[in-house]
Amino acid sequence: MLNERTQLIIRLVSTHLVLIPVLMLVSLLVNRDTYLLLSISQSLLIILYLTGYWEFFGLKFKMIYFISLESLLLAELEWKICSKVLSHVNIVLISILLAIQLYLLFELIKVIIVIFGKSRIAYEIAFPFKQGKYLVTDGGNSKVSRLMNYHFYSGMHKRNGTNYSMLFATDIVRIDNAKKLFLPAQNEDYPIFGEKVVSPISGVVFKIENTIKDNNPYCGNYPYNTGNTIVIRNHNRYLLLGHLKMGSIKVNEGDLVKENDLLAEAGNSGYSERPHIHMQLIESNSENYWKGMGISVQFKGTNLFKNRVIDVK
Repeated sequence: MLNERTQLIIRLVSTHLVLIPVLMLVSLLVNRDTYLLLSISQSLLIILYLTGYWEFFGLKFKMIYFISLESLLLAELEWKICSKVLSHVNIVLISILLAIQLYLLFELIKVIIVIFGKSRIAYEIAFPFKQGKYLVTDGGNSKVSRLMNYHFYSGMHKRNGTNYSMLFATDIVRIDNAKKLFLPAQNEDYPIFGEKVVSPISGVVFKIENTIKDNNPYCGNYPYNTGNTIVIRNHNRYLLLGHLKMGSIKVNEGDLVKENDLLAEAGNSGYSERPHIHMQLIESNSENYWKGMGISVQFKGTNLFKNRVIDVK
């Protein structure tokens, strides 16, 4: 049985690095419906650019990789047009490839809606960190697009009845000052670990948990909870910050906090495979906020969508 780190490496390499080049190679080697294969490769490349887990490769690599593959795609298309390569017509194959392409376009439209769409209720927050360069690794309306945000469709969250409260749950990592980039083995190698977390909203500290041990990255067998957690209540809205560092919380239940007040340090506790911050805003008419409804959060008027880079100075 492969460990979690190995499984993740295989999944990342196969989906982020291998899949599209293989499709391009197939379309180059065969003369059967190759234009549709190129079109599918193009759609996959755009989707990967917008929804890939680029924290593991770096944003510089992401840009170089995208530009390189886009250039190769255009060169291959130009070569086929200039060489007057004609695809052999196969109705069954065309139907299958066309269905795949339409599905990819449908998924791409949903991604665009998550990025640019305006929710009926959206709450402007202060960013939970005061300095650094950060990346949203999952964010936006997770019911619209699982590619942008896995939380709503997660089987574990559904089984526990928490997925609606996690509708706009957001995961954040820091991407500058990294000691190591690709799946570091120690928490201290992640630049967000131990980073000071400040309050995104004003309110009363409703709940804290401060005694859960931080996980080793990609160790498997995580407890199903948000680890060391702070919940801030503002009327019938509850803002939750999870996966904090054990023993780092600076506030107590009942404390009144304001935006940008120091709360804790980022960690890797609870259901968390590597250091990051989990944040969600929930509207609930009862104190059982896990059964409430997630609310869209924005920073500077823009959705916290997946792969949004936020540079705080």
